[in-house]
Amino acid sequence: MKHWKQYLSLALALVLCLSFAACGETNEDYGDDGSDNNFYDVPDSIEGLVKDSEQMADLYLYGGVWKGEDDGTLIVATSDEGDEVRFALYDDDDEITASGFIQFVPEYDDDYFYNEHDGIAYRSWFDEVGALYVAELGTFTKVTGDVPGENIGDTGFEALAGTWYQDAEIDARSIIVIDENGNWELMERPDGDGDPVMVDCGTIETASDDDEVSYFASSTMFDDVVYELDPIDEDTMCWSDEFKFYQKMA
Repeated sequence: MKHWKQYLSLALALVLCLSFAACGETNEDYGDDGSDNNFYDVPDSIEGLVKDSEQMADLYLYGGVWKGEDDGTLIVATSDEGDEVRFALYDDDDEITASGFIQFVPEYDDDYFYNEHDGIAYRSWFDEVGALYVAELGTFTKVTGDVPGENIGDTGFEALAGTWYQDAEIDARSIIVIDENGNWELMERPDGDGDPVMVDCGTIETASDDDEVSYFASSTMFDDVVYELDPIDEDTMCWSDEFKFYQKMA
């Protein structure tokens, strides 16, 4: 797609888990069909929502590329000024159909996608498997990787999923947790001991050169921070250009 890199230059340090809680979250108020249980009759749309940078939506929930059921593409990233979480929705012909900002509305305790094309904000929610629903705009599945549609379903990160300990030590100073979608969390022990504390998190991206695939761990917490990831075998990898070795352990 010819537009997505322009939008992701805003900040496609994608997103992932807060501890996979620090960097991810799902809304459990959903029905079996993906519709949420809207017990309080929260409106699906609001006209004329006023932008409030202090109520900016959490980027780690939405940031990245999403594929719509109608083959459209939703791209979410921060603005250049960092005061908005912006979205752009393209149809399958690469024509933009909606764009604007995502904002939390305390009155309704929900995030709304404000479409600057029609002046209406649309309520959003997640189902149990992480699909994103935006009223009137569509249903979207997160795309993992740096090309829209490249890694839907089989993500290619299953072999990396697990808990990795630096130098294969159970009380390692540094620990990396990776899930099957390529979300990662880097934890370190303060002063080398104590309970591990998350110091960074993000998403794994791939780059192909002929038959060789390279892995890069992009931070969603820090701008322009990318770690090289080099799998040596199924249980050993080298992380960053400092040649730190990690062993995957049960």
